[in-house]
Amino acid sequence: MASDLIDEPEEPSSPACLAHEADDAYMGFATKAEIASFLAGLETADAEQIRKMLPRIRDDVLYKKVRERLAAIDSIKSGT
Repeated sequence: MASDLIDEPEEPSSPACLAHEADDAYMGFATKAEIASFLAGLETADAEQIRKMLPRIRDDVLYKKVRERLAAIDSIKSGT
């Protein structure tokens, strides 16, 4: 095979190839400042506020903790 005939670019040429380097906000996730502000008010946040933030949380551990908080709120509301 003539593999030396194919020129590979030194840098990715597609935006998708650079997605891992993009800022969280560019990718639709909450910024560190937004997360900090949200966490500061988490104890008083209602279920709707938490539901709006959940899809914007990129960190799996934090997502799980916030999801557990939402489940606790929903449990209290449903009386179970």
